[in-house]
Amino acid sequence: MHNQAPASTPEARRRPLRLVTLAMLTVSIAVTLTVLLHLALVSHFAQQQARKEAQMRLQQLSWQMRDSLNLVTSSAVADVRLLADLPQVRSFDEPDAARRVLDSLQRGFADYAWIGVADAGGRVVAATNRMLEGAQVDGRPWFKAGLKGVQATDYHPALLLNKLLPKSIDPWRFIDMSAPLVGDDGVVRGVVGVHMSWQWVRNRAHELLTPALRQYGAEVLVVRADGTVLLGPAELVEKKIDSPGLRLAQGGGTGSLREEWPDGKIYLTGYSRTGTDGDPATLRWAVLVRHTEDAALAEARTLERRMIGLSVLMAAMLAMCAALLARRLTRPMDALGSAIEGAIEATRAGGGAANIPVVDGFHEAQVLSQAMRELVRSEEAHRYALETMNQQLESTVAARTAELQALLMHDGLTGLPNRRALMQALPDAMHRAARAHKPCALLFLDMDGFKNVNDTHGHEEGDALLCQFGARLLGAVRKTDLVARLAGDEFVVVLEGLGDAQDAYEKADSLLAVLRLPYTLKRASVSVGASIGVALHLAEDAHDLDAWLARADGAMYAAKRGGKNRVTLAV
Repeated sequence: MHNQAPASTPEARRRPLRLVTLAMLTVSIAVTLTVLLHLALVSHFAQQQARKEAQMRLQQLSWQMRDSLNLVTSSAVADVRLLADLPQVRSFDEPDAARRVLDSLQRGFADYAWIGVADAGGRVVAATNRMLEGAQVDGRPWFKAGLKGVQATDYHPALLLNKLLPKSIDPWRFIDMSAPLVGDDGVVRGVVGVHMSWQWVRNRAHELLTPALRQYGAEVLVVRADGTVLLGPAELVEKKIDSPGLRLAQGGGTGSLREEWPDGKIYLTGYSRTGTDGDPATLRWAVLVRHTEDAALAEARTLERRMIGLSVLMAAMLAMCAALLARRLTRPMDALGSAIEGAIEATRAGGGAANIPVVDGFHEAQVLSQAMRELVRSEEAHRYALETMNQQLESTVAARTAELQALLMHDGLTGLPNRRALMQALPDAMHRAARAHKPCALLFLDMDGFKNVNDTHGHEEGDALLCQFGARLLGAVRKTDLVARLAGDEFVVVLEGLGDAQDAYEKADSLLAVLRLPYTLKRASVSVGASIGVALHLAEDAHDLDAWLARADGAMYAAKRGGKNRVTLAV
């Protein structure tokens, strides 16, 4: 007779998870998923914001380098024009007198390595320190260009002067400014030329980059129209390059982008271009300021790692608290379950039943419902506590985000809206102009005489002047108009609800009158002016923000060239 297999007992069957375990797992998973989702969102927006900030910073550095190159070039052109008009230089009948004028100018501007006057045949008749006097320069580009008018000659090595100038670590490189010497009879009698050392460009690039940017690999590149690097990393200098940012800059564009360079690295690059199309007295170079993406986003990624660590710690603490709460909340059910299991075991063992309270009627249902109600209440309290903590966390994050947004949208010195705020406000102004069928105007202002105040009275007084200048602008326009500071001594005013171009011109001219009034500083009273470029945006115009800004910027430079302290309407 075969023995039959014993029937499965309740102990042999797999026991279900306990209520405390299910509660702990559910709360832990919910907390973990919430923290992970929060981390993913914060990480995405933090890196996106950091990338935008880095690109904006590089774009501003590119603009500053461009403006500095344009300023120095235009200053040298002005000096050449002045020399060409001086009687001692224009006639050069007395070489000693002409030489004294040239030596005096060179002493005032150390970057002028050589200044000379050549007759119409190309023979140098007077020069600083008598260098190259008597030499024949009729084949040199600066001489040929100077015969035709005031012109700038692009970057080139020193040929005749290399052996005469003091030895330096880097080879001598120049850019030249030359102008014709016209006699009273209108005939060109010669050419005056200035060789400006390239070292000032290197110094300016070094000044623009803070030690922190240099430490993490930010670089300024100045590139000629043919793609040859004039200034930049040693391995690229005087070599040709090509990149999307370079092509955009050479096309006259300005901005920033993310691009891959031939070295295989991803860079964030700000780009712009110097000079003016059609003006032979300017040089059209592409200015690139690049920074590796990894270095630019290093701080954001460090912050991300710290947030991950703190979030993991917070999740662990919340899970532990949830486990303790769940255990406490399920204790009555555990006690009841244990009592029931004890009674069952005692019955199976053949012993007497465990002490179970004897109840009458629906007392058991009342006890169970009371226990369930207490459990639900405890669970609700637990959920409410979690929701409250989450709301407090969201409120804190929202408050901090609002504070950061306010800092990002305003200039730290003047309190005016900054470039970021301006770029967000301009599209809205265009749309309002289209809806109201009334033009709006963009006024690009650059202070005239600020550098002199800054150099004479110090940066603290210069900052005070900038603040007063911005406050005066703000007080001179309507509350509905926008006043913003771009960088340095550049400001922008957006006027809406105008009648026509004449209306915009008159309002700009009235601003100019207000800005000319003296400014009272701590140690002095000063007067400065402004060159204002006005670009009108009509209701039917295309919403091209970059073109609008470029027209206003160009009009401002036209006002500078026209004598400063004036208003120029963009064509």
